[in-house]
Amino acid sequence: MTSPAVLLDACTLVPIRLTSCLLSLAEAGLLTPLWSDEILDEVERNLPKLKGMTVDKAKRRVDAMRAAFDDEASVGDYQSLVPQLECDPKDRHVLAAAIIGGADVLLTFNVKDFPAESTQPYGVSVKHPDEFLTVLLAERREEVLATVRSDAATYREPPTTMTEYLAALTGVVPVFANLANSALGVESADEAPFAALVEADEVEALAAMGRPGDLSDPAQVALLWWGALMAGSPEVQDLTYDPSAWGDYQWALDVLQGRSLASGVIALVDAPNDVAIMRFIPQVASTARTFAAFVTEVTFLTLVRVGDNTWRVWGLGPGILCARDILASDIA
Repeated sequence: MTSPAVLLDACTLVPIRLTSCLLSLAEAGLLTPLWSDEILDEVERNLPKLKGMTVDKAKRRVDAMRAAFDDEASVGDYQSLVPQLECDPKDRHVLAAAIIGGADVLLTFNVKDFPAESTQPYGVSVKHPDEFLTVLLAERREEVLATVRSDAATYREPPTTMTEYLAALTGVVPVFANLANSALGVESADEAPFAALVEADEVEALAAMGRPGDLSDPAQVALLWWGALMAGSPEVQDLTYDPSAWGDYQWALDVLQGRSLASGVIALVDAPNDVAIMRFIPQVASTARTFAAFVTEVTFLTLVRVGDNTWRVWGLGPGILCARDILASDIA
């Protein structure tokens, strides 16, 4: 499988754990990194804003990146292209470097600064790091997991477990971190926590959701919540953590139109006892089991454990938040 050439915007090279992950994947041949002197200069200027990072440490880190990758990663002679580009003016040098460097992907947290009309004519795909890493995990699961295991093992002061390593990534790439953590417990490459289908009859699928009516099981709460939502039952409010935040629930009905609840609870790696995720996937007539390693469009249902050790639905959307953002609310 051909590895993509990835232009790394400065914002992706400032978070230390994400940088380590991306460059480890590059060392493993899973991506070819690209950057410019202008991008690395921006990284060096911004690193000292991090806690514990001095100007000298920032310079040493960027110098080490240059020494390891500059021969293949450094892109130059792109400045003449900058005036022709139509993305955000401050980011035109980034897109220019991506184009001249032959990047398949421009990786950035600032996706909105690169509208499609500014990138498509040049064949550059703009991706958020979470989306990019999640797809890479699905496509090359064993290699990605082996690489992050190896990267985690390099942290010795203090030693870092895989769980701790992935938990530290949840602040920037929470979907990747949680799906990678879930994938660690799967024995077969054909069984991974991505939204694809394994044929199952209704009885088998419902059995995978746990004991009926058990509110201590997030899968069962998700199933009951979904059923109440579809039926217009007031019980949906009893199963929601903060019903006032959901209004009349019509937007949730709209979001879940044509979708079905998939089995398989994902416990958040940074709060496995308190926050769980269930997934809704498209174009399924009934509840389905999902295991095969293939990415499709997913809507995530977030659940939180409350004071009596039962679960409530907290949120619904296309992504996953890190646990500290979820638990910042007063969950009682």
